[in-house]
Amino acid sequence: MKQLWALILAAGEGKRMYSRLPKVLHPLCGRRMLSYILGSAAELTKQVLIVVGHGASQVRETFGDNWNYVLQKQQLGTGHAVMEALKALPQKGTLLVLCGDTPLLETSYLKKLLEHYEQHAAVVASTKVPDPTGYGRVIRGRNGLVERIVEDKDASIKERETCEINTGTYCFDIELLRYYLPRLTTENIQNEYYLPDVLFLMHQDGLSVGAYCIEDYRVGLGINNRVQLAEAVSVIQNKITNELMLKGVTLDDPGSVHIDYDVQIGTDTVIRPDCVIEKGTVIGKECRIGPGTHLYEAVINDQAVVQHSVVNKSAIKSGSVVGPFAHISAKKMINNE
Repeated sequence: MKQLWALILAAGEGKRMYSRLPKVLHPLCGRRMLSYILGSAAELTKQVLIVVGHGASQVRETFGDNWNYVLQKQQLGTGHAVMEALKALPQKGTLLVLCGDTPLLETSYLKKLLEHYEQHAAVVASTKVPDPTGYGRVIRGRNGLVERIVEDKDASIKERETCEINTGTYCFDIELLRYYLPRLTTENIQNEYYLPDVLFLMHQDGLSVGAYCIEDYRVGLGINNRVQLAEAVSVIQNKITNELMLKGVTLDDPGSVHIDYDVQIGTDTVIRPDCVIEKGTVIGKECRIGPGTHLYEAVINDQAVVQHSVVNKSAIKSGSVVGPFAHISAKKMINNE
């Protein structure tokens, strides 16, 4: 395969979030939304570009200078975003186009997409959903190849019956993109340059366009509102708690606790119901945490007990008992002496 680049589209405002914060900066389990797909892409290539627009300065400030950015001054559609990015891309290579609001799309799925791409001129990641309303539909020909993707607002009644939808994730040949992007028009309901229209133009020219259908539809769907944000958090939380339990941590009621992604917990520690354990927290072995405990950047050493309490940026010595109803927020060691 040619040199791989990843382009992450993160310029949208996210109006349905009803927030002053850019959508891709909303947190999920202690990480910004955008950081998830950045991490997935970075495992495959060091050549990663982020298209920013709405809240560009906030995104840059949050993620720093370790990433390369492309500014989309006007949000004129996904096709326009890629047009702007072409200036920063090489003449030839392979390009993954990803959405900044897909935190569940892990590297393993991107690898499968790349495997499908080896057989085609371009590939789109699709999935089948119970209710496709609002999503672009993937229209396949009799041979199973993709003929076009039609946006929900532009779709006919028959096309809207299709439950296979576009996730907004693609793999393209950069050289082909340079040829087809200038041929896009804004002749659609939203008067935007649709990136999926490139697939239709390729199909018209006899090129093979494939689709990698992701079995778990939740993985590929973007987050557009707070309901979908909560659904994604639930998926991530389930993964976090399962991994902890498989490593020797007891959770009496996994569904009642919130544990951020980078929390460290030692073996034989028991987490009781109704606990919130936030990023930066380290819990030792054989501890008893909860019920009803909130830890933030706390260090809980081995065999300590913390119940019905708040520990904020503080350390608890081994064997100590804290609570009930303690609130410890100073950076100091707490013990029973």
